[in-house]
Amino acid sequence: MDETEPFCVMDCSLVRLATGRTCSNLRELLEAIRTAPEAVIEHHMMRCAVADHFELYEFPNDFARWCWTALGDNVAAEELGLIDPYRQYSSGPLRAMLVNTIEGRLWGLDHVRWCRPGLELHLIESRLIAYDTEERLNTPSALLDAIEQMSMRSLFYHVHEARRRTEGRSDDFSAWLEQLGADPGLISALRAIDFYFLNLSQLREALIEAFRRYVAGAPPVPRSVA
Repeated sequence: MDETEPFCVMDCSLVRLATGRTCSNLRELLEAIRTAPEAVIEHHMMRCAVADHFELYEFPNDFARWCWTALGDNVAAEELGLIDPYRQYSSGPLRAMLVNTIEGRLWGLDHVRWCRPGLELHLIESRLIAYDTEERLNTPSALLDAIEQMSMRSLFYHVHEARRRTEGRSDDFSAWLEQLGADPGLISALRAIDFYFLNLSQLREALIEAFRRYVAGAPPVPRSVA
C-alpha cells in the first residue's frame, strides 16, 4: 500500500480540425461514416462529450443528436443513441455497427429527410491534449474531495478516455484504488457506472454517490432539488 504512487490529476483539452465535409440527410451521413477517418468517428461518438453544449442534450453522441434535432428522425436518433462505442475494442466494429444501424433505418423509409439549410452536420476530427495539473492525492477520501471539484475535462480524461487508453479498459480512479488496496465494493461500484449514457455532470454525481457509500466519514449524498 505504501508503494502505490499518488493519484495524478490530469486535465485535457481538444484541438478540433474541420474536415470541410457536411451531411444534409441520412444517406450522406451513411457515406460519411463509411469513409471518414477514424478521428472523425471518435470525435462525434466519444469526444463530443467534452463540448460545453453537450450538457443540454439527452443523446450521448453527435450523430444521434443531429438526427433528432436537424432531421426530426426520432427512430434513427434513438437507435444511434443506444450504440456504446466503449464496448468496441477498435474503430472497425464501431464503424460497422453505425453503418448497419443507418442502413437498417434507410431500408424502412419511404423517403429520405433533408435538414433545413444551416442545420447541416459539419464533420470534424479532434486530437486530445492531456496535461498534468500537478495535484497529487494519497487517499480515497482525498480522491472524493478532488472529484467534487475537478473540471469536466478531467472527469472525461480519467473515465472516458481511460477506457481506451488503459490495458484493462478501466477508469483511472478504480485502477488506482485497486492498487491502493481499497474496498473492492467501491471499485466494483465505480466500474459498474454506465458512464457513456450520462452527461459529465451526471457522471460526477454517480462517482460521488459510489464513493460516499464506501468511504468512511464521507458526508451523505445531497439530494437535488427538482
